[in-house]
Amino acid sequence: MEQRVCQSIVDDAAAICGALLAELRLRQDLLGLGPFKEETAGTQRGRSDPASIRVVAAVGGSLAKTKPRKEQRARELRELVMRGVLPDGPGLERSVRLARCPAEAVLTLDLGSELAPIDLWCADVPLTVESESAGVLRLFVDREPHRSLLRALRGIGHEASLQLGQERARLRALGDLSRSRQNQAALAAAAGRLRRETARGPVLHVIADELRKLGFESGILMSEPEGLVLTHLSHKHAVIQEAMRLVGVERIAELRELAVDPQRSPLIGSLLASPEPVVEVRPHAFLRALWGRRATPPVREKLIELLKLGNLLAAPLKGAGDTALGILIAAPQATDASLPDLGVLSAFALQASLALERALMREQMEKQKALIEGAVEERTRALREANDRLQEADRRKDNFLANVSHELRSPLVTMLGYTDLLLADRLGPISEKQRQCLQITRGSGKRLKSFIEELLDFSRFELTREAMTFHPFDLAEAVAQAVAALGPRFLERRLNVQKRVTRGTAVLGDRDRVIQVLTNLLSNAERHCRDGGKIVVSAQARPAFVLVSVQDNGSGIPEAHLAKIFDRLYQVGDVKDARHREQGLGLGLNIVKSIVEAHGGEVSVESVFGKGSTFSFTLPLAAVETDRPDLAGAR
Repeated sequence: MEQRVCQSIVDDAAAICGALLAELRLRQDLLGLGPFKEETAGTQRGRSDPASIRVVAAVGGSLAKTKPRKEQRARELRELVMRGVLPDGPGLERSVRLARCPAEAVLTLDLGSELAPIDLWCADVPLTVESESAGVLRLFVDREPHRSLLRALRGIGHEASLQLGQERARLRALGDLSRSRQNQAALAAAAGRLRRETARGPVLHVIADELRKLGFESGILMSEPEGLVLTHLSHKHAVIQEAMRLVGVERIAELRELAVDPQRSPLIGSLLASPEPVVEVRPHAFLRALWGRRATPPVREKLIELLKLGNLLAAPLKGAGDTALGILIAAPQATDASLPDLGVLSAFALQASLALERALMREQMEKQKALIEGAVEERTRALREANDRLQEADRRKDNFLANVSHELRSPLVTMLGYTDLLLADRLGPISEKQRQCLQITRGSGKRLKSFIEELLDFSRFELTREAMTFHPFDLAEAVAQAVAALGPRFLERRLNVQKRVTRGTAVLGDRDRVIQVLTNLLSNAERHCRDGGKIVVSAQARPAFVLVSVQDNGSGIPEAHLAKIFDRLYQVGDVKDARHREQGLGLGLNIVKSIVEAHGGEVSVESVFGKGSTFSFTLPLAAVETDRPDLAGAR
């Protein structure tokens, strides 16, 4: 209560009643000097105690106009009360009490010299706030009070009580607003700290630390597979050790063995499933439900005193889908008479629930991550071993194909050589029937030879794929060499082969492999061209690469086969020249695609059935060698 309010009440009362002297005495808690204790309110009338709950708050009246006089009259009144001349029983009666002051009081107040002879009357007006005794307004008048004065005194008491009540409500509202601001700031700071923590241990420490700032000692029961376990206490280490000793446990980690099954403990189960954000719990009942026979009545008394569990509040911690995470136990540690702010505790419990849920989800994710990484590592190891076995088998297969192809090729060349000698009459004349048989034998041998050479090319490429080297070379010279290698075949079939490649076109790649690509494409074009057909090899420079094309006017490829034409062992079985065009093994175009892609290029085909085909591929220009990381790695 502010001094100006008290002084205003005294001055107004003295002015209305014409009092010589006025005094206001209030409870200590109304003056902000400490809590009100009802057991000390019953001071005996005629006696006074310096530690009384009622103190002089203000003095006024015609004899106390200035501050020195107010202080002097206050001392004089206090002395009279101490000596028992004036009663000290304000608030005991509910109505105005009038009494003639003894002569000793008149002499002590030094009234005789100013207004002597005089009879001094004392009127005590009780004041109430919220139906409780708040104090007394004491007025000293120099005339015998009449009924009108009594009515005025009652009115003054009523107005003063209203004024005190309004002032107390205002101060209480200001205090609540200040505490609300402090609590909101504390909650915001706590939320920031909780957001920064991701592991369960640090989150539990932050919860305890922030609750202590809000005026609570705390403990947390977490839901574990074996039940509810007390996992954290906010008290000092020595206090925790003593509490654990009382229940027969050496360390708090051993409390996991004392897990509580919510289904077997009605109190714990009701707290865990409570729809209320905060529930008040009796300490004895909670300790008995938590530790059972270990918490005997004497042990519970010591634990309540040691852990300061005068009042106990429980807040269930809920996760997503209303899952039970645990219970937050808070014990208010405030020394004043104010009640704990349940709204603050409820809001903090929600923040703690979110933080613990994040921490638990992170733990689960870490466990799942470890399991997945272990499974992936095991699977990767198994796949690596299987891949090594497959690669080894593939190398053996390639070696086998190379060896078999070479071994088949040698006797086949001999057979074809003797067949040519017989057909040329070098070993003597032969009949027409024999000539026809030898021609059939030579045709089949040549077909078998082409199969063997295709197998040799494929196995040679697979075995030397990783040994490719990239260097700049002249594309026109490579095209000329590939055309020259098939020159006899072109002459035999009267094919018109044109080269439209500018000399000096430098590309980057493995020259022998590029010649193999050109040879395969030219051989493929020759196989599908009719006698006297036309083949065109061209090259067009593009930004960073060159486009090489091999075009023929042969039988062409049906559209249904174009998407799979570069697959290994794929054959277009229904495309044959009317006379003698035979199919290969389906490896040549797959080798072309593999070599081109190893150079960082692409291969494509365009064809019109019955009119011819155009096979194209790209190669990097030598000028952009350093700009192609895929080629740098291959080198």
